Amino acid sequence: MTSRSSAYEPLLYDPRQDPSRTLPSTTLQDLGALPARPGVYVFFGSNELPLYVGKSVDIRSRVRSHVQQPVSRRHAQMVAQTQRVAWLRTSGDLGAQLLEADLIKRWIPLYNRQLRKRTRMVSWNWPQGEAQPTLTDGQWVVTARSRFHGLFRNRRDAQMTLRDIANQESLCLQVLGLEKGAGRCFGYQIGRCLGACCGAEPQEAHTRRARDAMERLRIENWPWPGRVAFRESGPDGDVGLHVVDHWHYQGSVGRLENLQALPDARGFDIDTYRILNRFLSAPDGRIEPIPIDGEIDMT
Repeated sequence: MTSRSSAYEPLLYDPRQDPSRTLPSTTLQDLGALPARPGVYVFFGSNELPLYVGKSVDIRSRVRSHVQQPVSRRHAQMVAQTQRVAWLRTSGDLGAQLLEADLIKRWIPLYNRQLRKRTRMVSWNWPQGEAQPTLTDGQWVVTARSRFHGLFRNRRDAQMTLRDIANQESLCLQVLGLEKGAGRCFGYQIGRCLGACCGAEPQEAHTRRARDAMERLRIENWPWPGRVAFRESGPDGDVGLHVVDHWHYQGSVGRLENLQALPDARGFDIDTYRILNRFLSAPDGRIEPIPIDGEIDMT
């Protein structure tokens, strides 16, 4: 099946809808139908099984390399099972990365090794005024008034990381809540703790040192009050608006008036966080953040 009519339509992606049957597609025998533009491509097998989701700044060239130069036996098996190749164009690499991550977690394709599950992460949260950090699960919101440290796949990894920091900085495991007990901790007795557990070190000093040590793990705050449309301009004049709220990708539209069609569900997604931070750390004139909700809180 080959469809050319929608190959160059403006990007519209709503995560609430499954696009598998509406995407333009072609066969491996007609790869010339693929656009030589940025976007996401999907290899489908029999019974509409998603085999692989990838992204590229040149979809046609990338898919041809898959077909003509498979890099492994597994890769060749994927190509042999492919019934059609579908695609969704984006305005540039940012849109392609956000869309790729979302589709992989949606479909869990057989040949994708990365990003295959929406993992509920845990993080250390230490609000001002609290005696010790606590582990927070999953769907928290990173705002200018919260401080989260580290992204971990389970509580054990989080506790081990904080324990390593405590040992490096002579912090008290007992005061941090990593060990139970009262009075002098075992670490103080062997010289690994400066004595916050027994008054040898003031609690304020211990808290200050612990917070400073945990800064190396701090998750960047979401610097806007709500949703932001990242306007991405492509080399051929294409424009995509990628809507994100507190590190949660909500979809993409071609025009601002289409924003109301997207879901308004806040949450945290580690892949969106990592993708956006790569772009934000290296400003690109082709990407402009447009705040949608409220005013930026500078306090």
